[in-house]
Amino acid sequence: MPDTITPAAKLSTRAWLESARAMLIRDGIHAVKIDRLARECGVTRGGFYWRFSSHAELLAALLDDWRETNTAPMLAALDGPDDPDTRFARLARLWVDEQGFSSAYDAAVREWARGDAAVRAVVHAVDDQRIGALCGLFLDYGYGADEALVRARITYYHQVGYYALDAQRDDVRRSELTPLYIKALTGPLGRIIPTAD
Repeated sequence: MPDTITPAAKLSTRAWLESARAMLIRDGIHAVKIDRLARECGVTRGGFYWRFSSHAELLAALLDDWRETNTAPMLAALDGPDDPDTRFARLARLWVDEQGFSSAYDAAVREWARGDAAVRAVVHAVDDQRIGALCGLFLDYGYGADEALVRARITYYHQVGYYALDAQRDDVRRSELTPLYIKALTGPLGRIIPTAD
């Protein structure tokens, strides 16, 4: 019996999401359209419906993908039995190297959130989750609750601001300065530890 599954049907859900993510980052949310995605994937529009029931379902999946792929690595870096300095250095390395974290994806979703209240609510919830994890780190350093929260916010807002400003990146210089950033952000209870591999 001949294979009746079309090439469009063989395109995985992950492939559709990766294409939508790339389009979101490159062109913004208004560009993420079924016809355009199908064209870029080299399949017919009908192939989209093998994986998603609607455009809204794709966008919900894209938002879930961002929440998972850009938050789980940060939480993992901050988690574990290691001392706070080691965990902070691990997070700094994640942010500098962007291995498992995409600042472009974060920026694109934040831009999307500006025009969509439901997306904005998700972004705020994710920000609260990330800040909460940072706050836990600063509590582990020994700071009181209020100072831990303030240090968590300063650290997080610093990083989000760095990406929002689209700062010119010299990754070598940024790596050299990372221990000083850590010292400034962790304060008197932190200590400089190398962040290089």
